[in-house]
Formats: sequence, C-alpha cells, structure tokens
Amino acid sequence: MDNEVTYRWIDGPTATQAEWDAIDAKLAARGWMSCNRMLTRIRVAERNGHIVGLFIMQHLPHVEPLVVDRREYGTGVAEHLANDMHEFLTEIHARGYIAICEHPVAAKMCEERGMVKVHYPVYVSVAEPAPNREVN
Repeated sequence: MDNEVTYRWIDGPTATQAEWDAIDAKLAARGWMSCNRMLTRIRVAERNGHIVGLFIMQHLPHVEPLVVDRREYGTGVAEHLANDMHEFLTEIHARGYIAICEHPVAAKMCEERGMVKVHYPVYVSVAEPAPNREVN
C-alpha cells in the first residue's frame, strides 16, 4: 500500500457526495458549519484515499459600507437598509456574511441582527494593482 501524500483540488459543484460528506465530517469535528458547495474550492491532501488535510477557499458575502447622510441619522434609514439586506441574505440562504464595523452604532446594528464578533485575528491580502496596459 502506497503511503505517499497526494494533493488535488475538489470543486464543490463537481464533488461527489462521498467527497463532500468527508469534508463536512472534518468541518463538523471542529465545530465549523458546512460550506456552500456552489461557492467553494478545496485543496485536499490525501493518504491512502483518506483526507488528511484540507484548505478551503469559499466566497462569503461581505456587507458594508452602509452609508447614510448625516442629516438622516436617527430617522431609521440605516436600520431599514440593514433589515432589507439581512432579509435578502436570508432569502438566498447565505451560510453567513461578514461586516467590518468601524463605528459602535454599526457594531450594535450587527449584534441586533444576530451577528457575533469574531475573536480571532483577521488578515487580509491586498492584491497588487494590475499593470496599466494600452488598449488598441
């Protein structure tokens, strides 16, 4: 029996049910929710046909900025917009969404809609701008 680790990509839309079940089992064992198959690509490491490691790339909606004119503060415009967005994301069965809150009012609005503050370091990769190309 070959004991070598092999690596391959698993794309959610084309994954077999057995592959997806194995990935879900790994996630559930760590208390993570299942990924949206249509929005996920996974790099897996396998030994003897069993997944021994995985690294997931998934699309997760990012909601913000929420912009309201200062003269409209306190009129309910922000709350209405937040409720509309929350309802939309619920309707499309988004597995979750992210908001970056730079103001305490925004944080309060997120908490009122059931969001929880992340207690882990969050990192961002900022892509280098593409070189300018002349278009003929």
